Amino acid sequence: MKKEDVVYTDTFKKYLNYCNEEALVLPPEFASALVGVAHQFTKTLAVYDSAKVIEVIMERDNVTKEEAQEHFDYNIQGAYVGEHTPLFLDKIDDIIF
Repeated sequence: MKKEDVVYTDTFKKYLNYCNEEALVLPPEFASALVGVAHQFTKTLAVYDSAKVIEVIMERDNVTKEEAQEHFDYNIQGAYVGEHTPLFLDKIDDIIF
């Protein structure tokens, strides 16, 4: 399966909607960066792999990693749109290496 073929599955949409019908997701081009959902007491949110989101931006916009990182930091991770804003995961391997 190619990255552009990855979509939010109906099963995922139903599950997230069941857990939190107000949970927000990124546009479909970022579906390949989705790693799951996180639960905290009564809140459930979509979770994305930060590094994969940056890769998508690099490919989509044909920009360097630094430019994609800046776009991600300011426009995606830094864009708080309420309590249902998705979470972004920095994997331990990405932090250490």
